[in-house]
Amino acid sequence: MRKGYIQVYTGNGKGKTTAALGLAMRAVGRGLKVIMIQFLKGIDSGELHSAQRLAPEFTIYRFESSHKFIRDMSDDELAQLRQDISRGFGFAKQVIRENACDILILDEIMAAIHSGFVRKALEN
Repeated sequence: MRKGYIQVYTGNGKGKTTAALGLAMRAVGRGLKVIMIQFLKGIDSGELHSAQRLAPEFTIYRFESSHKFIRDMSDDELAQLRQDISRGFGFAKQVIRENACDILILDEIMAAIHSGFVRKALEN
């Protein structure tokens, strides 16, 4: 088993994803494999297109099917989001079990935890 390190980027506002992407770029530049799982992000963004150019060394996965903010979701949409996040979290556990990458980035995982979505995923 490889020795692991954890870095947490947290706080209000912008910069967390950008910091994680910088880490990913440096790692790919050194020949490491990076997987990023994005939580609570449904809209198209530039990093998706950049990652496609760096595949298979850098891959971004998203599991959410909604493009709405949590505050704008109906109860049914929130239930679907819980399922989506549970699938994404399950995939993260699989990546860790299989040692599928050198660096695993769980983008916006702190927001998913704070919103109570990860608690449900841990129960499964």
